[in-house]
Amino acid sequence: MLPDVDKQGHMFYICSMSGVHIIWFRRDLRVHDHAALKAARLASERDGGQVLALYISSPEDAEIPHLDEALRDLDHALAQRGTALHYRTGDAIECLSEIHASSRILSLHTHETLSESALDRQVEAWSLRAGVPFRVYSQFGPDRREDWVAYVSAPRHEAPADLSAANVGLGRKPYLSAAFEDEGRGGRKAAIQRLRHALGQVSDLEHLASPEALSGDQIFETLKPHLDLGVLSVREVWQAAISAQQQFVKAGHDIRAARVASLVARLSDMRPHQSAPRSSSPRRLQPKGSQLSLDIFPPHAG
Repeated sequence: MLPDVDKQGHMFYICSMSGVHIIWFRRDLRVHDHAALKAARLASERDGGQVLALYISSPEDAEIPHLDEALRDLDHALAQRGTALHYRTGDAIECLSEIHASSRILSLHTHETLSESALDRQVEAWSLRAGVPFRVYSQFGPDRREDWVAYVSAPRHEAPADLSAANVGLGRKPYLSAAFEDEGRGGRKAAIQRLRHALGQVSDLEHLASPEALSGDQIFETLKPHLDLGVLSVREVWQAAISAQQQFVKAGHDIRAARVASLVARLSDMRPHQSAPRSSSPRRLQPKGSQLSLDIFPPHAG
C-alpha cells in the first residue's frame, strides 16, 4: 500500500476491500461512549468489511472554536486503535457517492445533532437510493424527562480496543499526520481536565477559575463548547456530576453540592428540541458496556 497526494495536498492511501462500514463523525468527536462507532465495529464483525472513520468538513467549521484540537485528539485516539481519521472537504453526498462507487459502503453510522438539518434529510434520501443502511443514534437522549434520566444513567459504551481499519483514498488534513502534541484546550483530554476542575477534582490549573467561584450555570457554560463538539458526551458529564454531587453531600459540602445539582439540571438543555422521525434509524439507544477507560475521577473517588 503506497501513499499518494490529492489535488488539495492531502495525503491518502489506496487499497482494495470487500466493503466498508462508515462511522461518520460530526459533533461526536470521541471514541468513548460512542454508540455509532460501536455499531460500525459490530457490523464489520458480523457482515465483513472494514471500518472507515470519516470526517467531512463544511465551511462553517472555520467558525467553531477548538475544532482542530478536537479532531487531532480524535485522530490520535483512532491511531491507538489501528486506524486514522479520514478528512474530506466538500459536499457530503458527493463524498459518500465516491466512496460507494469505489469501495461499496455496507452501512453508514452517525450520531444525531442538536438540530435537524437539510443535510440529514439529503443523506437519508441518498442512502435509500443507494441501498445503504443509514443508522442515526441518540447522543442527547429522549425528550421526556423520565426517559432522559434513564438514558444518561445507563452504562456508557466502552471505547473499542482495536478497529479493522480501512483506507480508501481520502485525504488527511496535514496536521493530523504530524507528531501529536497534547497542548490544546479543545481536545478530549483538555475537556476531561476542565470537567474535573469544574467539579472540584483538580485545583492546580491557573488558567481556570476556582470551583468555589463557579455557579452551576457557569460550570455548564464552561463545558458547553466541549459538549457541542461531542468531545465529551452528555452522559459522561451527567454521571461525573452525579458522582461529585454525592461526594459533596456525603462530606457536608452543601454549597458545592447545590452548584453541581444546578449543572445537572442544565445538562437537560442539550436535548434536541425538535427531531424529525427517521424510519431507518433507532429512535433511542439503550447503552450497554463498561465505563470509560480514561477515568474522569481517580480511583479513590469512587
